[in-house]
Amino acid sequence: MFRSELVSLGAKPTESDLPKIAAIAALLAAVPTALGTLGHDGGLRTYLPILALIVLVTLGVFAWGVPSALDLDEPAPSVIGLALSILGVVTLALFFTGLPVVLAAGGIVLGRTQLDVPEDRRIALAAIRVGAAAIVLYLLVSVVDLL
Repeated sequence: MFRSELVSLGAKPTESDLPKIAAIAALLAAVPTALGTLGHDGGLRTYLPILALIVLVTLGVFAWGVPSALDLDEPAPSVIGLALSILGVVTLALFFTGLPVVLAAGGIVLGRTQLDVPEDRRIALAAIRVGAAAIVLYLLVSVVDLL
């Protein structure tokens, strides 16, 4: 029933999938951030600016950045995807902002769209792997922070 509405991990993402992927990335960024911020007596006043940052960066990456990169000639989408994934790793130092997930998800999407291009395959795979590592490390750091 809901299977057709979910984004398949094996399918190549299209521009129509971007809102779903953006929502999943924002949720994956916002929930651990909320648990960490509100759980450490940060309160709603501390969490709301972080949530606004997550929303703004998600909109920037998925409404402007990814579609713009997809319009560029090869190898630009793969290179931008790898750059976003690397930024996801770099921002792990600021894990409490949730930015690593959003940036890495953008990198993964761009990498997934370029797997069919033989010249870009290595860069695209690197973008996917680095982005996935950033998300896993983000979740790990978030869990450790909660403990």
